[in-house]
Amino acid sequence: MSDQTSAWQRPLPVHLPGLAPPIRRDCAIGGVVFVGALVLLFTRSYVVWSVWDPSPWLRLAPLLLLTVAQCHRSSSPRFALAIGLVGEGVDTVLGPSIGGLIMWSDVLYAVSVYGSSRLAWRLLYGNLTVLVVSTITIWATTRSFRTFVLAVFYIGLVAISPALTGFSVREHREKAEVERLRSAQTARLAELDHQAAVIAERARMARELHDVIANHLSAVAVQSTAALSVKSLDEARLREALEVIRESSVQGLTEMRRMIGLLRSENAPEEPVSVPRLAETDRLVEHVRRAGLHVDIEIVGMVRELPTPVDLAAYRVVQETLTNALKHATPQRLRLVFAYRADDVVITGENGIDPDHVTGLPGARAGLVGMSERVSLLGGLFEAGPRDGRWHLRAELPCGDDVVLDAGIKNAPTGPKGGIG
Repeated sequence: MSDQTSAWQRPLPVHLPGLAPPIRRDCAIGGVVFVGALVLLFTRSYVVWSVWDPSPWLRLAPLLLLTVAQCHRSSSPRFALAIGLVGEGVDTVLGPSIGGLIMWSDVLYAVSVYGSSRLAWRLLYGNLTVLVVSTITIWATTRSFRTFVLAVFYIGLVAISPALTGFSVREHREKAEVERLRSAQTARLAELDHQAAVIAERARMARELHDVIANHLSAVAVQSTAALSVKSLDEARLREALEVIRESSVQGLTEMRRMIGLLRSENAPEEPVSVPRLAETDRLVEHVRRAGLHVDIEIVGMVRELPTPVDLAAYRVVQETLTNALKHATPQRLRLVFAYRADDVVITGENGIDPDHVTGLPGARAGLVGMSERVSLLGGLFEAGPRDGRWHLRAELPCGDDVVLDAGIKNAPTGPKGGIG
């Protein structure tokens, strides 16, 4: 059921911002109309038609009842309708007065606007029934076309017109309420989209920072440990370790400055930012080889240019794989296979690992979670974990023309199958 339909099942709110409370406002309206009715009453310009001429003081009673009904027109529509019906009935018997008809029309309008949907429809059907029965009776008794037309006009003007006007106002207010709810919902959805965008951007920044820093700091840590483990003053070995440490530190600082500069920039860069590509992994491999990791690379298929998102993701996967192998591989050997297939590129890695050596390391699994997120955002498949006493990693990256960054988010795994990062 729509918001507009469900709103018809309940009375409309009547206390609008900037207005007095309903009873005080309605009493003020009723008082003004009652004063006007009194003026008409005592100047004897009040009777629409009358079979007899009762005393003005006798006519005061139905006007008071109609005034009470007007004081509850919006706060208690059912009570106002009941009191108004009694007052208008007495006024009609005495001879319908202009003031009474005005008050009764206002009560009918208010019930149609502020009452429940069921009450409003019952009131309309009741007025239509009165119109039909009255006109048939008048036509059957008088056979006067003029009297018939006047009766239809009078009952329609007094009973049907206020109810239909109330229904029209009610419909417009319901539409305004629905639009207000839709506007609030749209604003809420926009806020949720903004929050989701912020969270996604934070996750992306976290992945980039981890991938940029981890490789260089891992080389620094490994070479620092190697330098500290040298018992004799082997100048050549110490110098080699310090060169790797310096090179890793400088490269890490350079990439950090570049990323921080992009984050601080308020405008888009004038030149396109260079994105690391899978073809540039030779520099990474040479770097970890100097740090002591032996890397074997095998290429299957025809090497070709990949879409930029796929190229960046593949580069980061290789970078994280080299970093993990440098930190945890025993022996220090890694085998990488790049398979270029028709619709995707597959990266597999295999190295020995000592599970006891990596248990409980701070930040464990962070790198694998980042790789899994990158691959899943492209709609690919990622798995990593121990198998047959060795560590295996496999990443399938689709590289068709329909690659979209947001593809596969709903089906993205929460992390790889086991392992460390």
